[in-house]
Amino acid sequence: MSQNGGPDLFSRRAMILSSLGGLYFAVLGLRMAQLQIFENEEFRLEAAENQFNLLVNPASRGPVYDRFGVPLAVNRRDFRVSVMREDVDDLPTTIKALASILRLPPEKAEGSLNEAKISPRFMPSMVAENLSWEEYSRVSVYAASFPGVRCEMGEARNYPLAESMAHVLGYVAKANDKDVAADPQARHPGIRVGKEGIEKSQEKGLKGVHGATKLEVNAHGRVIREVVDPRLNPKSGTPIVLTIDAEIQQVAYDQFQAKDKRPVEAGSAVVMDIHTGELLALVSAPSFDPNKFVDGISRTDFNEYNNAEMRPLYHKAVRGIYPPGSTYKMVTALAALEAGITDPEETVNCPGFYMLGNHRFHCHARRGHGSVNLHTAIKVSCDVYFYEMGRRIGGDKMAQVAREFGFGQRFDLGIPGIAASHVPDNAWKVKNRGKPWQVYDSLNVAIGQGLIAATPLQLAVMTARIASEGKAVVPRLIREGPGAAPFTPFKQLPFNYQHMHLVHEGMIAVSNEAGGTGRGDLGIEGVRMAGKTGTAQVRRITMAERRTGVRSNASLPWRQRDHALFVCYAPAEAPKYCCALVVDHGGGGGAAAAPRAREIMRATLLKDPSSKPAFTTRAKTADLAPPADGTPPGDGKA
Repeated sequence: MSQNGGPDLFSRRAMILSSLGGLYFAVLGLRMAQLQIFENEEFRLEAAENQFNLLVNPASRGPVYDRFGVPLAVNRRDFRVSVMREDVDDLPTTIKALASILRLPPEKAEGSLNEAKISPRFMPSMVAENLSWEEYSRVSVYAASFPGVRCEMGEARNYPLAESMAHVLGYVAKANDKDVAADPQARHPGIRVGKEGIEKSQEKGLKGVHGATKLEVNAHGRVIREVVDPRLNPKSGTPIVLTIDAEIQQVAYDQFQAKDKRPVEAGSAVVMDIHTGELLALVSAPSFDPNKFVDGISRTDFNEYNNAEMRPLYHKAVRGIYPPGSTYKMVTALAALEAGITDPEETVNCPGFYMLGNHRFHCHARRGHGSVNLHTAIKVSCDVYFYEMGRRIGGDKMAQVAREFGFGQRFDLGIPGIAASHVPDNAWKVKNRGKPWQVYDSLNVAIGQGLIAATPLQLAVMTARIASEGKAVVPRLIREGPGAAPFTPFKQLPFNYQHMHLVHEGMIAVSNEAGGTGRGDLGIEGVRMAGKTGTAQVRRITMAERRTGVRSNASLPWRQRDHALFVCYAPAEAPKYCCALVVDHGGGGGAAAAPRAREIMRATLLKDPSSKPAFTTRAKTADLAPPADGTPPGDGKA
């Protein structure tokens, strides 16, 4: 051994270096094993992604049909021209050339250019769509001269009935930022998303499953070839069948259109099958053309819709909230009978007004109706009779009966935006108005004014529940497909059959007896209709105006006129269909609403042969012998 320990020192250094070298190679080996074995699948997929690009291939949107298979929302051929920014050498020049060939307006060309600049490089950007065959042929001739330009035939949504079905179906339109955040595929220019109605609420089922086109690319991102992969084929959306009858829907919509000297009216109509709850018509007028939204509505058209006084974009049938007016008097009548505070023979004298303290509540008949009982009060719609009943019953009891008839409920039809309205009672008024219930509240609510409010859909449900002699009818809109629910039998409401029958007789008198406020013939031999008119005030009539004479609706600005309402069902003796109709600011229910409802009911009944035989009149109330608990004899069917 040397003095400096040379051989031992060398051995220690060699050992340390060898250990470090071994450790290095061990780490290197572990890293290689991690990359080649443990993370092999991840990097293989990344390499595949670098080699192939997937271009979204939109699925065919599911069609929507009426109950008889009439197309309501379908797909049409759409000729389009788009550009792929990645493949275009000079984007502004290419867009300018295409605009010249297609004769696009300057603002359209500029918009297409701006959109192409911000679109993803491998996503087509639309230059023009909904082209005619001539336009498409013309641009196809030159397409080969412009790299990145794609001429293709796709699909676009089409609504054959346009305005009459617009509020039920809604519409589709280009995706906004919120839509893209929820579904990045919606960014594709050929994809439209549902914005209102059935199109929005059933978007998941209708849109189907989008596919993809697999493109092999080189290291520079250039497309080499298209790879066929059946697993990437799109899957079409699921068809939907509605309960709507397209013919009845159109008849109902036409009742609000200009005819002879009659102007266009605003309002809504609901037609329902009493036994199933299926909606045959759900109309809101005036309406809009949903086809204008598919490719992007112009600012001029949108402003015209949005600023129109009659609110064509608003679905009045399910969102409109109105005082029910005298159509509510059936609720008051039944509440009075159920509470035992009156009987069918009791009479109330109507001198044309009702005194509460020193305040005078007027009847619509200025000279009064004289002595009236329940039957006559419904027939002539005597306010004084129902003021007295309202005073006796109170708000809480009327509210209880109103809820059983569907007021205050939000019915799930499978479309968005359905309103619930409210049913006022003492608790509601304290919570919402900070004041307790007063007697004058009962008087106002008893005739369908004051704090009470309802939607046309709720009025139709009320009518169906009365016509079915107390079945808790629930409305349905979707018959088959996404959103459809199985039919379940309706429960029986807790009302005495004799009391329900008295209300029936009053409604039959409204449409068929002399003095009835909605008297009129259906025009079908052997078939009668039962109904109830309603006129709902939207402005306060001052005492000074009452002394000098109440101004007529015709002399008032449109928004200050009364709403006209009518609810009905037929055949009166064996009810099958009901209708609720509201004419916004239309004036009197008997003059403005009842004739339109009769036309709708007539068309509905004429389509159903089972509704046309002659019927025997219902037994008089005195001849009935219901069970002690007041339930209907037999199965309780009307």
